[in-house]
Amino acid sequence: MTGNAIAMEDVRKAYGGNLVIPGLTAEIGGGQFTVILGPSGCGKSTLLNMIAGLERVTSGTIRFGRREVQDLAPKDRGCAMVFQNYALYPHMSVRNNIGYALKVAGVPKEERRKRVDTAAESVGLRGLLDRRPSELSGGQRQRVAVARAIVREPSVLLFDEPLSNLDAKLRHGMRMELTRLHDRIGATSVFVTHDQVEAMTLADKVMLLNNGEIVQYAAPSELYENPATTFVATFIGAPAMNLLAADGEGAGIRLPDGTLLTKTPFRGPVTLGIRPENIEIVPDGIPCRTVYSESLGSHSVIVAALPDGQELRIATPLGRRMTPGEALSVRFMKGAIRLFDPESGKRH
Repeated sequence: MTGNAIAMEDVRKAYGGNLVIPGLTAEIGGGQFTVILGPSGCGKSTLLNMIAGLERVTSGTIRFGRREVQDLAPKDRGCAMVFQNYALYPHMSVRNNIGYALKVAGVPKEERRKRVDTAAESVGLRGLLDRRPSELSGGQRQRVAVARAIVREPSVLLFDEPLSNLDAKLRHGMRMELTRLHDRIGATSVFVTHDQVEAMTLADKVMLLNNGEIVQYAAPSELYENPATTFVATFIGAPAMNLLAADGEGAGIRLPDGTLLTKTPFRGPVTLGIRPENIEIVPDGIPCRTVYSESLGSHSVIVAALPDGQELRIATPLGRRMTPGEALSVRFMKGAIRLFDPESGKRH
């Protein structure tokens, strides 16, 4: 398969007087794996449904390659969709579930068999083709839904939160399988989720939405290391980036009580951002007092209060423990500080 680029130009969606997508312009590269990420109600599923043709655009243009598709029915767009709830036919075998769309399209029986076998092989279902959905695990049912989508050989493959019904171990396995599958088939993949782990591990690029607007559209590493706004800074990362109200005095940045945070040159009110893993515990640094400490398996997180009462989350190597009330001092790693405008939230 060769994936089509998807171009959206001033796409809007309104339900009565409620404008859900206020005017979105973006391009998804052909063959790219794009994750649309954002909180509940931000418009990500609505956008995916407009790409699929399940929702009509209120205005604007959607193109697959050079072809405008906003007025085409879903079956005429050359895309396939994997849903959150699998949507399998319970009375049909796995083989018939996967091949049903081909049968409806009039694909000859022998070709249908070959394509179903190939799709099933690609997602690890070869030995399960004679079973019914009720005889499968949740992960196997999701594989059937994926195989049913790719058997049509679409140029655009759409995923609507397909892993949310699976447990953590199955989600991890399916993420690996989807990445390998995408690399093999080359379709343009658009994946909707509210889970930042899925976004960071699957995506070539992440389109982060808030209130129907693109806040940042970039590679996962760019969102994490250089968030465009304080919204991105706090949405991406677990624990999220620390954001501190501070003041620049020209030669450095201090807390409102005068405590020096960094000698980074800046003048005026500022929001200082620093990731928890970019804070070092040192003998002589910014004074803090431990509020809380917890072990997360791969690392520990210490919550510490600064002299003015603002709190920091500090990620430390596993085994580092602090007791509430214990004093410590910290240093912000050079080059890891990000500065934001306190009013707009945009990065300086």
